[in-house]
Amino acid sequence: MARIAWLSPLPPQRSGIANYSYLLVKALRPYVVIDLYYDGQEPIAELKDQFDVYPVSAFHRQREDYDEVIYHVGNNILHKEIYKLAWNFPGTIVLHDYNLSAFMHNAFYRQADGHLYEQALVGGKGKSERKGFQRLIPELGRTVDTFPMSHAVVNRSRKVIVHHQWVRNQFPHADHVHVIPHFARITYQPTSEQIANFKKKFLIKDNHFLIACLGFINSNKLPQLQVEVVKRLLTEGYPVQLLFAGETAPDVQSLQSEVQAGDYRENITFTGYLDETDYFSSIFASDVIINLRNPSMGEASGTLMHALAAAKPTIISDSNQYREFPDRVCWKVIHDENEAHLLYEYLTVLLSNKNVRAAISENSIDYVKYVFALDKVIPQWLRAISK
Repeated sequence: MARIAWLSPLPPQRSGIANYSYLLVKALRPYVVIDLYYDGQEPIAELKDQFDVYPVSAFHRQREDYDEVIYHVGNNILHKEIYKLAWNFPGTIVLHDYNLSAFMHNAFYRQADGHLYEQALVGGKGKSERKGFQRLIPELGRTVDTFPMSHAVVNRSRKVIVHHQWVRNQFPHADHVHVIPHFARITYQPTSEQIANFKKKFLIKDNHFLIACLGFINSNKLPQLQVEVVKRLLTEGYPVQLLFAGETAPDVQSLQSEVQAGDYRENITFTGYLDETDYFSSIFASDVIINLRNPSMGEASGTLMHALAAAKPTIISDSNQYREFPDRVCWKVIHDENEAHLLYEYLTVLLSNKNVRAAISENSIDYVKYVFALDKVIPQWLRAISK
């Protein structure tokens, strides 16, 4: 069997990619030999029992032992050392986000490894264009959101795996970029008692329609928009509650404080970070999931996969990679001056018509079965590894 070095965040690290890797390596284990490399916290005991596990610092002296090296790259500081190794020792990268500008700024801008920031910013440009960008680097700071900063590491890698065709299309001349969908799977099924305890804990009423936004709550998920729309629904007498089920990002904490001090604090809840039981309880307690991204980072959303696997009606953004999801499965919000009204209209239909919700749920079940089921994804991974 092929022997693979797998460099990725891993549980117990708080990362959607850590959870993704956890399930994927367990599913691949019967077919290939995988050694896990971690940075920071040691992986959970279950992974240490099933795999050989090493710190990333050991990879340099062991890298020649492998048939394939797979680096996971995404918008989280947990990927800093992995990115450096992927740059210095090119192999296969799994690009979980097309736009890496936030990560690159946090990890490398004005740091000892600042040349990686520069290379990423100017990657894919001609010589004259590179010189122009290099002169601008000291002035750019955090104003580089329009620069995806992923092309350089993609061009340098031997093979690249992305989760969406839209991301693949951003590298039109790169034949080494392949699409393997994310997978949709519920890893924990809460009991009815656990769901009831969750609702009691966060004062969720059984006779209210529950709307949830999952995961790390940052400004890209448009929490302000969601709050405004739910306030309108409440003003008009709709019995709704809005649940932000996850850790609040620094740029959203002022909104959280405003809500918690306001008149709608009993109907709009910020839970903070949730453990596995409460996280999946929040999904199954919900009637509708909102999973917006604006601006989009070209990301593959693990929380969206969870919502679809749980057959929950889900509202997403009408942009970039999200346009690949069929309208019968996800309703899409166009981000223009009418976005608040459109989101309001979607929610009024969904909360008023259980038959519509049931139809979307059935469509989600079918879509997951034929596109995002793990047994559909694993053969694609094995083909990519063998190339």
